[in-house]
Amino acid sequence: MRIVVIIFGLVLLLVGGYAAISYSGLSPRVWQKKRLLDRYLTERGYQTHYVLLSGYRPPWLNRLMPLSARKSVHQQGQAIDLFVFDINGNDRFDPADLRILSDALDHLDRQHPRYRGGVGLYRQSFPRMVHFDVSGRHRHWDY
Repeated sequence: MRIVVIIFGLVLLLVGGYAAISYSGLSPRVWQKKRLLDRYLTERGYQTHYVLLSGYRPPWLNRLMPLSARKSVHQQGQAIDLFVFDINGNDRFDPADLRILSDALDHLDRQHPRYRGGVGLYRQSFPRMVHFDVSGRHRHWDY
């Protein structure tokens, strides 16, 4: 039993450390884009049932991530990955949730060029994850 408590404590420490790193280095612009996304969805009757999965990543941590690009904008704190639970309100995750988020992010890029950036989906490898950034280049990818 004691070993289980120790392992659980270590897991919590690692998760807490990762969250501290991930949140601490995010740029104000990417935070603002997330707030705009939350407001856009809420105003249209959608839910914001997602959590920040990844944000700022120092280069050493970026190299450990299996899907990360070598020159990922996460390393400048300009990107957020969300873990999606439910957006359309049907109490489950489905492909419509990804379409709603992707369309919302495209709309924000058109309406707020200052926050323009990439939109990444990972339907094959990590279907509940959505990436967005404020790199200045509007682009899409789906792995």
